[in-house]
Amino acid sequence: MNNKNMKLISIIIVNFNGQKWLKKCFDSLMVQTYKNFEIILVDNNSSDDSIEFLETNYKDKRIRIIKHTENSGFAGGNNIGIKEAEGEYVLLLNNDTWVKKSFIQDIVGFYNNNNYDIIAPYEKNYDSSINCDPYKISIDFLGHSICFRNNLDKAKEFYLSGVCLFFSKQLYLETKGLDNNFFMYFEETDWFWRLNLLKKTFSHIPNVNVYHHGAGSIGAGIKYLSFLWRNQNTLQMLLKNYSIITLFLILPIYFIQNILEAIFFLFILKPKISFSYLQGWYFNIKYLRRTLDERKWVQNNRKISDLEIMQKMYIGSAKFRHLLEFFKI
Repeated sequence: MNNKNMKLISIIIVNFNGQKWLKKCFDSLMVQTYKNFEIILVDNNSSDDSIEFLETNYKDKRIRIIKHTENSGFAGGNNIGIKEAEGEYVLLLNNDTWVKKSFIQDIVGFYNNNNYDIIAPYEKNYDSSINCDPYKISIDFLGHSICFRNNLDKAKEFYLSGVCLFFSKQLYLETKGLDNNFFMYFEETDWFWRLNLLKKTFSHIPNVNVYHHGAGSIGAGIKYLSFLWRNQNTLQMLLKNYSIITLFLILPIYFIQNILEAIFFLFILKPKISFSYLQGWYFNIKYLRRTLDERKWVQNNRKISDLEIMQKMYIGSAKFRHLLEFFKI
């Protein structure tokens, strides 16, 4: 690819206490064969040495650091970065990732030669010596995610992982992008629900990988905050994107499932997790007017029906399937 024809790519990385991941991530970006890019790191008020580490070790003029005075979450951090982006195209990238030398060039080449609105590489294990099968992600009708690693040609795909996404800045602005009201979790699911409603297209890029550790900011396992944010955001997402008629049918099932899950966590002596379900309900009552304002734009601009959307969803209960797989393991 001729350097003169390389359009500027803005790479947005949101960081919160992720200093231990930054060296491998930035080292892999600094040796890219595609040279016309800027890196905008938005730091969500980290308390580790992330900023000092970057300022000491990476003095490349293509790197800009935005020091945010509060933690605005994944969506908020990306929106701050995209607002400052000078590139025509945007690459969102998690801080706990690394990529190979031809990564950006391969992504741009695929984008230019295909007619997709948004694309993403396949995700591989951070330790490249450990095999990790590619996957597709869908959701069930209650908004819960489910991952498919087998029969990918037949698997339904509702959204692409927010670990790494490539798109034009214009598309992002036109579709309202990630919602700042989703502090963490389901922010990309909500955006892709909107993209589906707007009949936008997306795809994985064959043979292009991003190497991702996972749970780089909050950690893995049963965590109170992860349950709290998921319970807040799943309901918020349903309220925004379904039609009124569908909500009348869906919400009773959603609340019954919430109650059963809360009872289950009480039974296994995790009352704080149970309480997070009530907090999720309260959050959505408190901010209902705000959600309804966002919902108005979605419903006024949607191009397909809920029935068409549901054809892209997993038929069944994602959580029930997860439970079966857990007991099988």
